[in-house]
Amino acid sequence: MFKTTNRKKWSEIREKGKWNYILNYGVLRFGISTWTIMMVYFWVFQPIEERLIFTVVSLITFPLAGLAWGRWMWFYLEKLYSKLPDSNEDQK
Repeated sequence: MFKTTNRKKWSEIREKGKWNYILNYGVLRFGISTWTIMMVYFWVFQPIEERLIFTVVSLITFPLAGLAWGRWMWFYLEKLYSKLPDSNEDQK
């Protein structure tokens, strides 16, 4: 599943650390972007009475979901990375 370019990219991401990945890819890229998309939908199509409650609750839950997603992806990608042969073997 990992190609040589993906292996190199994952190696660079790995060097920055697990929490950097989880916060950057999970919370910011997944959690906040999903929250933003849902806010646009909710503010356009839902009644005004429900907007404030949904905004506050989702501002907490979407980043937490992003945290869980980022952590799961880190362990999943680490598992894939650990199954790869050593990069020195590819050069032979």
